[in-house]
Amino acid sequence: MKISRLLGYGLIICILFIAGCSNDTNNQENEEQTENMESNNESTETANAEAKQVTNDNYLQYVTEDPEEMVQLEPGPYSGDNYDLEAIKKEIEGFPSGESKDDYYYRFISLIAEDYRFFYEAMQDVDTSYDTPTAQPDGELSTPEGVVGPKMNVQILLDSSGSMEGEIDGISKMELAKDAVQSFVEELPEEAQVSLRVYGHKGTSDPADWELSCSSSEQIYPLGEFNQEEFTASLEQFSPAGWTPLAKSMEEAMNDLKDQTGENVNNIIYIVSDGMETCDGDPVETAKSLNQSEIEAIVNIIGFDLDDEGQDALKEVAEAGNGEYSTVDSKEELQRYFEQAKRDLRSEWQSWSNENVSHYIESQSERVNALFDTEKEARELAKIERERIEEIAAYWNEQLSEVESDLEIRPFEASKRQRGLRSYLFNTSFSYRKELISKGLDLRNEIRDKASEERDNLKNE
Repeated sequence: MKISRLLGYGLIICILFIAGCSNDTNNQENEEQTENMESNNESTETANAEAKQVTNDNYLQYVTEDPEEMVQLEPGPYSGDNYDLEAIKKEIEGFPSGESKDDYYYRFISLIAEDYRFFYEAMQDVDTSYDTPTAQPDGELSTPEGVVGPKMNVQILLDSSGSMEGEIDGISKMELAKDAVQSFVEELPEEAQVSLRVYGHKGTSDPADWELSCSSSEQIYPLGEFNQEEFTASLEQFSPAGWTPLAKSMEEAMNDLKDQTGENVNNIIYIVSDGMETCDGDPVETAKSLNQSEIEAIVNIIGFDLDDEGQDALKEVAEAGNGEYSTVDSKEELQRYFEQAKRDLRSEWQSWSNENVSHYIESQSERVNALFDTEKEARELAKIERERIEEIAAYWNEQLSEVESDLEIRPFEASKRQRGLRSYLFNTSFSYRKELISKGLDLRNEIRDKASEERDNLKNE
């Protein structure tokens, strides 16, 4: 029994000892957990404090009364569809005390400021200039100052073969041709460069002179500005003589214009002749080469007193050169030809005016409306922002005590930013719209005046 008791006592002592050790271990673990929790809490508090400091400083970028600076700022976290008054109230509870009314106001703005950057970027991209009018009927291009218009080169190839000595109504075809050429170049645009090349002007129509005459092609007025006295003198240097080396003359014309290339260069060749090729050349292929080469020349032909075979041959040449063929059989027809050309040109001037005026009206309308739509979108955001800041200010005012009444933000004070914004948005957009409208009107008037002047000139010539 004693032994049993002793064993019982020993067992109890062991149990108590083990329990005591266990309690020591648990206490140590609890202490370590407590220390870890305290450490974590300190870290969290530190992080929150740092985050709060960042938040506290963030509002300073919104402290500005310059609308142009306002429209470049990023939006607040509660702008647009993210607006949440209850969440904003919790933000307000965390505001530091002891600040001024303006500080609190700009803190509100930093929370709900809308995004106006699209308006600022759109205004930076505004271009109030207009594109260049289409080419005028006479080949000129009206271009704004500083813009280079197309260059126009006109080369005339005049047939001086023996057949041009024939008469129409008592006047030689050569004389009629020279008069027509003279009148034609006098009516070209001042900017046009002019050249005159004559062919078949050497030898005679006798077979013995075939080789000499078929090799005759001479540029007697080099490509350059038109000078009436010098051009008239060049027309007097030759008279009808030999055969018709049309293809050779066209080949050499291509060489005359070899340096006149580029998308801004227009090369036009006018051939005045009373007959088809008689020197074994191929004017159709040559005309095609002229048109399809880098100089891209247009080949037009005016035929005098031609039979059907001659007309068909020269028509084919004009078509190959992507040009037009016209024929005259009398002095009256020649006069009618140029009169009709003038009437056509007057009609073209009217069409040119209508086309460009309509284009500028459409361009102006589209751009003015786009500016207005951009302004309207931004002004609507300013309106929403004003309503929200007034709602937040009303809540703020309700939370103030009597001793804090100096921090009250009245509705007029709350909306001061939006008033400045709306005024800026309107004035900026309006100034560009006004400039577009003014420039568009000036351009349309210039177009109408130019077309009217040219129609009157053509009518009186």
